[in-house]
Amino acid sequence: MSAQRFQYLSDRLIVECHPGDGQEPLHLIKWWKRIFALVGPTHSERVRLRLLCNMFNASLPPGLGTGEYKGCVYTECPHPNHPSLGSLLRRCYELYLEDPTRAPTVIFIKEGDHEVDEDYLNIYYPLKIVGAGRDKTIIHGGFEMGFRGTKEEGKNVVLKDITITGANGDGLRAINGLSFLCKDMTFTQCGGCGVFATNTKGRLINCVFTQCELSGIISGSNALIELEGSQTKVDGNVANGKSNHYGLNTYSTSSIIHLLFPLTKESVSTNNHEGRNYGYGYGGNGTITTVNSF
Repeated sequence: MSAQRFQYLSDRLIVECHPGDGQEPLHLIKWWKRIFALVGPTHSERVRLRLLCNMFNASLPPGLGTGEYKGCVYTECPHPNHPSLGSLLRRCYELYLEDPTRAPTVIFIKEGDHEVDEDYLNIYYPLKIVGAGRDKTIIHGGFEMGFRGTKEEGKNVVLKDITITGANGDGLRAINGLSFLCKDMTFTQCGGCGVFATNTKGRLINCVFTQCELSGIISGSNALIELEGSQTKVDGNVANGKSNHYGLNTYSTSSIIHLLFPLTKESVSTNNHEGRNYGYGYGGNGTITTVNSF
C-alpha cells in the first residue's frame, strides 16, 4: 500500500479524541475496536498503543493497560541489549538498587521458547512478568524469590500467562521473600516441585501442575498457599515415586494450603503417583482445606 493510501486512512481513522467529554467519535472508535479484535495485539503492544493516543485507549478492551499497568515502567524480552532473560533480570535489579523509580516494574516476555542460563531466574524486588499466553511463552527453567528479596506491605511478585518446564529444581521457589501471585500458568516436568514456598504467602489462580518429579505444590514452614479458579489442577506429579511427596503437600504444623470454594483437595489434586494426591510429608501435620473466602 502506498504512503498516500496510509495517509488517507490515518487522516480519516485518527482524529482528536477526549474520552468523557461527550464529543467522542464513536463511529471511529467502533472501527478501531474491530481492527484491534482482528489484529489481536499482545500485552506489551496494548500498553504501547494506549500510550500513543486517546482513541486507541478508548478502543482497546478495558483492563489491560488501564489500571493494572498505569504508570508502569516496562521492558520486553527478548531485549536487544541482553542475550537472555536472566541477563535482563540482573540489569533490572541493578537499576532497582540504584534508583527504584528507574527500574522496570513490568517485563513482557514475547511468544517463544526462553532458556534459563543458570539454575534459577532470581527476582529480588516487586515485579510483574507477563507472557503472551501459557501455550505461547515457554520458559525452560525456574524462578526463585527470596534471600536478598525483602517483604514489602502491599507489594508482591506477579507471574502470568507462562509455562515453566524442565527446571532442574523447582518451577517456582519462594523463600523468606516477597509474596507472589501466579495466574494462568502451567508448571510441568520440573526436577523438583512445581511450587515450593516457605515463610511467605502465594496465590495461584487457574494454574496447572503436572509431571513434576516431586510434589506439585509444597507449602513449607510458615507458608500460606491459596488456590482458586476452575482451571486449577494438580495432576500426575510425584513422578519419581518418593513417599514423602504429594500433589498437595504441607510438611509443618505452620504449613497451610487454602482452596477457594468450590475447589476441594479431592477435585483439584488427582492421579498423582500411587494416589498421593494430598498429605503431610516429612512427618508434618499442616492444613489443607476449602475456605469460603481469602
